[in-house]
Amino acid sequence: MKPVDVVGIGSCTVDYFAIVPRLLGNEEKVNVTQTEIHAGGVTANNLTQVARLGASAGWLGLLGEDDDARIIRDAFVQDGMDLSGIEIVKNGRSSQTWIPVDARGERCIYMFPNSSGLITAEQVRTRFAGHIRAAKHFHTEASQLPISPCATAMAIAREADVRVFFDLDVPPSFFVEARLGTHEELVSALRFVDVLKPCKAAALELTGETDPRATAKKLLALGPRVVAVTLGADGCLIASREEHCQVDAFTVHVIDTTGAGDAFMGGLSFALLQGWDFERVGRFANACAALCCTAVGARAMSKRPEVEAFIEQHVRSA
Repeated sequence: MKPVDVVGIGSCTVDYFAIVPRLLGNEEKVNVTQTEIHAGGVTANNLTQVARLGASAGWLGLLGEDDDARIIRDAFVQDGMDLSGIEIVKNGRSSQTWIPVDARGERCIYMFPNSSGLITAEQVRTRFAGHIRAAKHFHTEASQLPISPCATAMAIAREADVRVFFDLDVPPSFFVEARLGTHEELVSALRFVDVLKPCKAAALELTGETDPRATAKKLLALGPRVVAVTLGADGCLIASREEHCQVDAFTVHVIDTTGAGDAFMGGLSFALLQGWDFERVGRFANACAALCCTAVGARAMSKRPEVEAFIEQHVRSA
């Protein structure tokens, strides 16, 4: 097993997209104008962005014994990612999501974890701990997997001085309703986190705040060392207990917002791996997110030269 810069345990799916005129309510129908199939999943997307930017990356976890697993593995191979942490569940089915996307690029997501959601804390300790300890960054999430294996992996990473990234992709209420863990277990896991990125709904539920600085301050009090609050058209705020920096967003023609937050997280991880200051980190991560919105699919992600050229172009035109 060779060391890999960034590894992660979390959702890893095949995304089935339907391009629709609008998102539907109850008892409605609509004709789909286009369908697309892409590899996806929050943590797998984070890692793919890291790999495209130039660091070594590898997803750790369970896939089914099916055609979807081949789509997932082929996508990882295309991006030059490490496959040594992937295990196949015999006769299992891989994770799937169904994503309608409307004319404005807005979408909703239906998730089916399947084999990836079966990972246990014991499997993390016995099969994947070596991969985690050998890395520089470890990524995980609150989305599809139970809290127990994720928290176990985070503790292993923290003990090995591996920087822990946590993508709080769903609000705690969803996490509890999905029986992935209790509210207390989720909040308790935050003490292992070095870099936290919450979705808007999660940040609001945990803090009750709408002001970005107040939100970051309350989230930092829960244990993370750095908090990245994404603000949509207003960019992002990156904060630690000692400093904070708000960075403006980039304006692009939005085709599909799926994966923008994942691209941001991957860009954030790569930028912090370089040791950059918060302003440069935020600008780089914002650019990764903006570029991801310009095509369909969560993996509409760019490589480092494209991201840097995009930033330079917008700086010149500002």
